[in-house]
Amino acid sequence: MFVALIILIILLVSRYLSYIFNSVILLNSYSAEAPFAFHLKKYFASNKKFGSTDRKTIATLCYHYFRAGHLFADKSLEDKILFSLFLCEHFDNPILKALKPELNGKISDTIENKCQFLQISPVSSFPFLTEISDMINKESFINSFFYQPLLFLRIRPGRDKIVKDKLIGAGISFTENENNCLALKNSIAINDILALNKEAVVQDASSQRVFSYLSNNSAISFLQPISCWDCCAASGGKSILLYDVLNKNIKLTVSDIRKTVLYNCQKRLKQAGVNIHNSFLADLVSRGGVATKEEFSIIVCDVPCSGSGTWARTPEQLHSFKKNQIDSYADRQKKIVTNVEPHLQNGGLLFYITCSVFAKENEEVVKYISNNTGLKLLDEKYMEGFDRKADTMFVAVFTK
Repeated sequence: MFVALIILIILLVSRYLSYIFNSVILLNSYSAEAPFAFHLKKYFASNKKFGSTDRKTIATLCYHYFRAGHLFADKSLEDKILFSLFLCEHFDNPILKALKPELNGKISDTIENKCQFLQISPVSSFPFLTEISDMINKESFINSFFYQPLLFLRIRPGRDKIVKDKLIGAGISFTENENNCLALKNSIAINDILALNKEAVVQDASSQRVFSYLSNNSAISFLQPISCWDCCAASGGKSILLYDVLNKNIKLTVSDIRKTVLYNCQKRLKQAGVNIHNSFLADLVSRGGVATKEEFSIIVCDVPCSGSGTWARTPEQLHSFKKNQIDSYADRQKKIVTNVEPHLQNGGLLFYITCSVFAKENEEVVKYISNNTGLKLLDEKYMEGFDRKADTMFVAVFTK
């Protein structure tokens, strides 16, 4: 019996060491040219020996490293993985129990206590600390990296009962926030349960709030119909949201610089029942890159950005991002707004949106817009998501 127990322990330890070993291979071979999820998929496709539990465990170890590995500059990659596992897990962990029992004994402690035990300071070690806006609670934002954000749904108008009934019927637990926003575990395959885009939209909780200015200022009036241009439309999530906020009273134009992305956007909007008045490819950074002479009551300018407000969701970007990219993004953002501003009607609204926490992409761009265009700032705010395991976004509203 004793010998069998020893053999079992040896086999388990060997398995856990194999997880660490394969995580090291994955991390050392990752070039950051594509999302880490693609790298994982390719690796596991070439290594059929891994079962679903093995794949999930190895992936988790890698993502924990991306979240916290930078805090342990003097450690080996193997130890960085284990220390990151300690910070990002909050319940008894078999790998730590076998390989770092002194850490596993404190795994349920608070983040603050864990960091104190390891004698580290996440805030002072964050590589882009000085770039984070003073409007952001920096400690709370950085501590949010130790947690996987939730999956959020926005229920489409009139679909409240059917969506909740389907989730309950599938045994899916959820938390209901304000304005038909539901929070679920991130690992749930929601596509098999709901008619996405038609019944509900997968959309981060902060992203769902970017047009709160419209909801909070009911006295705003426009000529009918409300002509709207989503100029950096991407997947079309903001277009669907605007359609719902304005009670379908919308004449929508969408554009993007990428042909494939624009095609997929059109397909998604059709699924959502949103009619498109016009769509076109546009290089908005280039002067003369706007293929329309139309003017709009509302322009949605969800500009390309660092994405730093979403890094808790895609932590590999924290490791691959370079500081000089912030200035590059800010320069593009200024050019985009400058080039679309002539297409805003007098009295219309322009929404400047980023998913960044960096002042150079937000407050400093807002200052530039106010000083160098015919736009007047009405409102600016951060949609802080770290208190609800969501992304953080920035929104500024201008008029002309």
